[in-house]
Amino acid sequence: MGGFGRGFRNRNPLVLVVAALLLVPALLGVEWLFTSGAWTAVPLGVALRNPQDSFVYVSWMVGRARRHEPDTPGLYLLGGSSARESVVGGDELAAEIEALGGPRVTAFDLGSINQNFAESLAVVENVPDTPAWLLVGVNLGRFTATRQQNAMQARGREFLLGSGAVRSFVSSHWGLERHGFTILPGIWAFVTDWTRRHGVSLLAGDPPCTQYRLHRYSRKTRRSDGHKRRLVEKWNATRRPVFERNRAANLQMLEALLAEARKRGLNVVLLELPINREVVGDSFAASQHEYRVPVARLAADYGYPYIDLNEIVDIPSRDFQDLTHLIAPGRVVWQRALAKELAPLLSAGDSGGGGG
Repeated sequence: MGGFGRGFRNRNPLVLVVAALLLVPALLGVEWLFTSGAWTAVPLGVALRNPQDSFVYVSWMVGRARRHEPDTPGLYLLGGSSARESVVGGDELAAEIEALGGPRVTAFDLGSINQNFAESLAVVENVPDTPAWLLVGVNLGRFTATRQQNAMQARGREFLLGSGAVRSFVSSHWGLERHGFTILPGIWAFVTDWTRRHGVSLLAGDPPCTQYRLHRYSRKTRRSDGHKRRLVEKWNATRRPVFERNRAANLQMLEALLAEARKRGLNVVLLELPINREVVGDSFAASQHEYRVPVARLAADYGYPYIDLNEIVDIPSRDFQDLTHLIAPGRVVWQRALAKELAPLLSAGDSGGGGG
């Protein structure tokens, strides 16, 4: 066995200490690649694990914006898959805002599957230090994540973004992740999963080039109205108790997000996400009241607008996948209404930060 192999088998404490001292900076260097955004030198199509990899997409887009700051104010749409499916796309939203007399912006649709407020907070902490607006989507689903699910972001799960604000909050308020000081667990999970999916093709000289699919739903996948009505019953029977258990904790995390935005001088708009009113009716009214009243109070306290386009637009059930996800015709209507609201709002705020 060569000297290199013997070095790893050597049990001399000094050798182990030296090895540890060499390993620590190497690991910190790996973490820096992600927390700085330097890893986005790798093309998005290579980094994605699959066409629906919204976690890596959001992480990559935020990291890329850090390395290559937008030339115009940023507009970042945050929320779960309902937010992701609510607009045609970031470029299209930006163009519509400008066409309606608003300022030029660079818009990003950063909605992702089951995005919790801790993940949104990580984005808020990591967007570049340029004038920016944050569209923070809210709906019933955003208040169902547990404390533990929120706390996972302190380890880089699921976004590959470092966040001292998340780590500090979950440790001081919830007693979680007290000894977590790195997102290496999230990085390791990403690397191992990426290797499992693409390692063989990479070794064969065929590196991946995956096209991200922003939208998942269409007329082909749309649920029937009967199925949608059953989803209403199922939510009230099984998800409402989850919402009630976790509502208060998620309101705390939302306030931490608003505080971080205020600290960074970012503008915020709190935005109710789409809901299929034709099918839902007032079936969720009691639960909606339980989060909307405190959200409105937070908006007033911080001086941020809180808008509900559901009161303005009339999108029929046929333009919804289910209860909260729009398909193509609905996205066009919603995006138009959103642009109409944002154009004067962004113009009045001159897109220059210092929201509230």
